[in-house]
Amino acid sequence: MLERNGMQGCVPRLYAMWKEEDGQLFLVMETLKGGTLQCMWPALENSEKEVILSKLGDILSRIRKLPHGNVFGSVDGGSVPHHLFYSSVNDPLVSGPFNTERDFVRGLIARSRWEARRNGKHSYLADFFEEQLLGVLTVMNRKPVFTHSDIQRKNILVERLGGNLNREGEEFRVSVVDWESAGWYPVWWEYVAAFFAFRWSDDWCSRIVEAVDAWLAEAAMMKMIYLDLF
Repeated sequence: MLERNGMQGCVPRLYAMWKEEDGQLFLVMETLKGGTLQCMWPALENSEKEVILSKLGDILSRIRKLPHGNVFGSVDGGSVPHHLFYSSVNDPLVSGPFNTERDFVRGLIARSRWEARRNGKHSYLADFFEEQLLGVLTVMNRKPVFTHSDIQRKNILVERLGGNLNREGEEFRVSVVDWESAGWYPVWWEYVAAFFAFRWSDDWCSRIVEAVDAWLAEAAMMKMIYLDLF
């Protein structure tokens, strides 16, 4: 889908895809040049980080403008591919797909209740989520946007072009890999999913807002749910 919508060069090209009898999916994809931003980050100058984050922001802005699907879920309209929505019995109340943003958040609440029942408990935390957070986190009729859902430095490849600048005069070529969790999510999910992975050990947690719109209140509230589930 990304390639069909003009994203060549910043995402790996898909050459082949098949599913084995056991349901395991295999992809044969292009190998992109560059090292991970995670390895490069400590040695980068502030000005270089600014350029790279600007290019990353452009990629994410472009995918968010893709024609939206009618449901919150996977690329093909299936269940939400993020691991927080996993259900061993493939319960659609937990895994989706969901018709509304409110149902999307309810899926996480249902997962909290399911985990509590599995341990012979009642989830009073899920009660709190449902009573207090649903109305704050969701907006009626807000549409999903296409989202990578795992923006970490290990999933960002950066090729330093050195003296061989391309015709736009760019010093770096930036691409994004590991799209297995990508799909149609609430507008705030890209930042929230990145927030889940923050280690608070360097300036990445503060500089990512140069590439991804910050949804701070949503991130703080969703972190409560994340800690309950993971």
